[in-house]
Amino acid sequence: MVAMHDPTSLPPPPDGPGLWQTWGRLPVLGLALFLVASNIIGQALVFALGGGLAAPVIAGGLFGVLMPLEVLRRRGVLHPRADLGLDRPRAATLALVVVIALAGLAPTSGLAELSLRVHPVDPAWAAFYDEHLARTPAALVLTVLAVVLVAPLVEEILFRALVQRLAAETWGRGAGLAVGAIVFGLVHGESWYLFGLIGVGLMLGLVWDATRSLTAAWLAHALHNAVSLYALWSDGGIAVEPSRYGTGDWILLGVSCAVLAVAVPLLRRAGRLRTG
Repeated sequence: MVAMHDPTSLPPPPDGPGLWQTWGRLPVLGLALFLVASNIIGQALVFALGGGLAAPVIAGGLFGVLMPLEVLRRRGVLHPRADLGLDRPRAATLALVVVIALAGLAPTSGLAELSLRVHPVDPAWAAFYDEHLARTPAALVLTVLAVVLVAPLVEEILFRALVQRLAAETWGRGAGLAVGAIVFGLVHGESWYLFGLIGVGLMLGLVWDATRSLTAAWLAHALHNAVSLYALWSDGGIAVEPSRYGTGDWILLGVSCAVLAVAVPLLRRAGRLRTG
């Protein structure tokens, strides 16, 4: 069944008041901070035990974020669809999300290049990252699971369904977009990619703002990470020097921005139709 909804709001909880109806803004902020902290601590603990780079991401996401939220769900405090936007968007919505995720690659990559010119990559960090780059089949599978599935889901819950929504309800949608994107960029702790990370956060925030769908934002994030991960493997590691842009790169950037200018408003219209 297809239902019409205002894209700036989520459907009411089916089983009584949920997180946003029973908790004030400060408790929701406290929950977001707790989940971010427990995610980071979980990753640090698993990494200290020799878990590489992928296993800590999976462990931190599962035990630091998803498990506490599951406890809230079982207690009837959290309704995944109404409180987080975990729904089943229409095919048209998903198609536009794919277009936006792919079109967003060139602009966000350009912003990352700009960051590299302002703040070069720490050579020690690049060497450390390249040393832990997945090279065996098992490590590749674990990396894909971490980077394409778990991390996008966890980060969209934290930075879109909680932080951006909280900021938007407090200061307005524009502020929500800005706060969600900036916090997303800063928490990653990679200053040499900061502008690019904020750009990615802004792109994902536009998807969330247009649809209020965690599923849609998760898909966009997963696609972005999948393409970025493929490029990383193809290049054989982290690029420590900014790329030189040629005519083709500028054309791609212009076309990508034009596609985004058309696709985002279309997504906002399609986001008014929500299912499941």
